[in-house]
Amino acid sequence: MQSNKKHAWVGLDVGKTTFFAAADLPLENNDKQPLLKLPAREFKRTEVGCGSFLKWLSESFPDYNFSVVMETTGCYSLQLRKWLHAVQPDLPVAIQNARLVSDFIKSLNLLHKTDLLDARAIARFGTERMPPPMQIKSKNAEMLQELSRERNALIKVRTALMNRRESINSPSIRKINGRVLATLTAQIAEIEKEIEKIIREDEDLSRQAMRMISVPGVNMISACAILAEFGSLSQYSSRQLSALSGLVPKISSSGSSLNQSCLSKRGAGRTRQLLYMNSLTAVNKIPELQALYQRIIAKGKTKMTARCACMRKLLLILRVTAVENREYRDFSQKNNQTALDF
Repeated sequence: MQSNKKHAWVGLDVGKTTFFAAADLPLENNDKQPLLKLPAREFKRTEVGCGSFLKWLSESFPDYNFSVVMETTGCYSLQLRKWLHAVQPDLPVAIQNARLVSDFIKSLNLLHKTDLLDARAIARFGTERMPPPMQIKSKNAEMLQELSRERNALIKVRTALMNRRESINSPSIRKINGRVLATLTAQIAEIEKEIEKIIREDEDLSRQAMRMISVPGVNMISACAILAEFGSLSQYSSRQLSALSGLVPKISSSGSSLNQSCLSKRGAGRTRQLLYMNSLTAVNKIPELQALYQRIIAKGKTKMTARCACMRKLLLILRVTAVENREYRDFSQKNNQTALDF
């Protein structure tokens, strides 16, 4: 019966055209098999290859239920996860930060480094760390994230060209530069229309976006970009959202020679960029942020430290609008002590 099956982890080392899979099967006494003896195979990174991989698991190890773990490899791991779920929707798939997986593999002190060995090490990472499965986003959420990131990429290119424009002396080159800038501006505007269209069509995202733009300093594009990266803010606790944003301090302390802290900077940097720009206006318009900024400056901290603290609190205020399903102005001065107490 299904309930009598044992559980095991499969590690995938994902490449552009193929992926290596290794199964970490526990021994009878729950001891771990030697890493080099874990069964492993190579498969094509295609929909057919995913089917062959799952067939290999079911036919070779019928007494096991598997969870899959792989490291982030951009679009390759995400596409592979989609194909796996298309064949077996209930398959738990975890995609982990590549740095965490790399540090784990280094800790094993392996003599060689091959794709096959990496797959085995990733399987052992799953066994020991037991990472949670990746949440599946809706089609609207995935499209929103792609549009937001594409807009961000185009803005970076446009900014670089605008900065370069001042140093161009040739009239013909300036003309080309102007045409490219105009094209980029038009494409960015088109993307923004698509973003707003997706938001309008999704009831939950639309509701959250409208609540978020009620917060001073936050416009629709910023709200959409934040939702694109995090999804619904109401699914996180304050602590979880702070950690995902990378706005929590990372403390480094060693004896008397080292005692300092800095931002962890985990998660998408584009979100912190947005929050920084939004906070420039929000700090002057939101009493809680203004008080926090002045309090940190009074302690002798730098302006950037105070700004980062305000960015984190601004994100948590946005979370409150989602959790409470209310606009910011509805938090009266009398009641927001508990709602905005972080």
